Amino acid sequence: MATQEPTDPSSDVVRRSRTDADRRHQQRMIAAGVIGAIVVAFAVINLNDVKVHWLIATGQTPLIVVIALAFLLGIAADRLLLRRAKRKRGTDP
Repeated sequence: MATQEPTDPSSDVVRRSRTDADRRHQQRMIAAGVIGAIVVAFAVINLNDVKVHWLIATGQTPLIVVIALAFLLGIAADRLLLRRAKRKRGTDP
């Protein structure tokens, strides 16, 4: 004879929230992979040297380096702005 365990509604909530969090994490990872692939494809297509005016000098630099630096600076700016927003809300120690 099969016995049924009493269902605990809180366990369903925990299981559902964990599943939702896993799904959101997976969606973010897929989006990051797609964006990364686009950036890599764009950089590989643009291998020509370009004239770049740096802060103190001007020089020839492969466009792939310029694209990579711009991408990394964008990521750094995003992280800094997110950290600042978390501190304003009081969720970051």
